[in-house]
Amino acid sequence: MSHHYQHIMVAIDGSYESELAFEKGVNVALRNGAELILTHVVDTRALQSVATFDTYIYEKLEQEAKDVLADYEKQARERGLDNIKQVIEFGNPKTLLARDIPDKENVDLIMVGATGLNTFERLLIGSSSEYILRHAKVDLLIVRDSEKTF
Repeated sequence: MSHHYQHIMVAIDGSYESELAFEKGVNVALRNGAELILTHVVDTRALQSVATFDTYIYEKLEQEAKDVLADYEKQARERGLDNIKQVIEFGNPKTLLARDIPDKENVDLIMVGATGLNTFERLLIGSSSEYILRHAKVDLLIVRDSEKTF
């Protein structure tokens, strides 16, 4: 049974793995004639103690996210994709990527890069992709680098 996806969300965090997720996301969107939703979440948990009232840091991070997503959108358009949306949110990436943004944007496929964390690191800080896997209500594709061994 084949499923036709209409709204594909790709989580972009600047990592090599999210770049791989983007590449696959473009291909899946092209095959399905789907909307590609490029999503970046600025993790404010780490910023709260450093910059509680410093809006400059938030504005700078938002502008950097806009620049990165604009570059990805340009690449997707060059490959023939027209239906592209950018989403930038501030907060906890795990919950925003697992439920909030997919609900708001009617996402039916979430694509994320594997974190590459080892077992000890996952135990200490947790993996976003692992959290999304447990809490998402829609299909999830975790993209791995086939060249890496963990």
